[in-house]
Amino acid sequence: MQDEILLIHKKILRDISGGVIYVRKGKILYVNPAALEILNKEESELINKTFAESFFEYSENDDFNQMILEVIYDSGDKQEKIVPYFDGVEIKHFHIRTSLLKSDSDSLGIIILIDDVTELMRLRGIALDLEKIKAINRQLSESRDFYKRTAETDKLTGLLNKTAFENQCCEHIRQLSEEEKAALFVIDLDHFKEANDTYGHQFGDLILKIFSDKLKTVFGTDNLVGRFGGDEFVVLLKNVTDINFVTEKAQTAVNTARDWAFLGRELKLSASVGVVVFGGSERSYSEIFSVADKSVYAVKNQGRNGFGINELLS
Repeated sequence: MQDEILLIHKKILRDISGGVIYVRKGKILYVNPAALEILNKEESELINKTFAESFFEYSENDDFNQMILEVIYDSGDKQEKIVPYFDGVEIKHFHIRTSLLKSDSDSLGIIILIDDVTELMRLRGIALDLEKIKAINRQLSESRDFYKRTAETDKLTGLLNKTAFENQCCEHIRQLSEEEKAALFVIDLDHFKEANDTYGHQFGDLILKIFSDKLKTVFGTDNLVGRFGGDEFVVLLKNVTDINFVTEKAQTAVNTARDWAFLGRELKLSASVGVVVFGGSERSYSEIFSVADKSVYAVKNQGRNGFGINELLS
């Protein structure tokens, strides 16, 4: 009866695409064509041979052998694992499932199901490698962004440094259409040197940081705010449509710098602000800056604590 059942099973299993091995009492009694192809073996190498006689020639197959032997000799229940397998030519990866066949309390043997998942594992490995590459690229991008920010940022205030401000301002000037306007502010913090000399450099650094934060609040994140060094600051106000708006910003900048009560000290500070409003034209950054810078000195010569506005629109 058992032989008839086995014959029926052989006919059924012959056309299954997955590998099937039937082991009984330690010997291999049946291997379907798919298993022979997967294992790269001939039927004569397996049938009526013990598992050890058939598979122990390569040490690379220790995981595969161990798994099967545990089922054969320990009468273990179902097992499932992906293991490497060397077929004499290349290392593959097999998905192995084992099952103990029983009839009532009698053991009929063991069925070993084998699927070649080498390609799947390769693709999985590629996917993992791609994830690693993506992670590395993210880290590189973050590093580039960090170093770019570091290279462009004034260390003390967090504003754009002179080089970064000039580069970004030049780029904006190049992109201005004839109808668009912008305004360049040059801002000197008056009497800073006296405060710095009186109360020390650390106190002076704190003044510059606080004034920088105030300028960022006045002009917002859509505009460029930079520090040229010392007590000199610059701002590019974009999308200017009304000269009154420029005047308001200049006055606010002046007001921001005036007399602070700071850490118990009365600081007599002020600002001299030179502004030039310009439109899209062939004018260079250096020409525009020169006009704003001269305006600062005109304000200083008039007693400081104020602003002057010029226009370059033709």
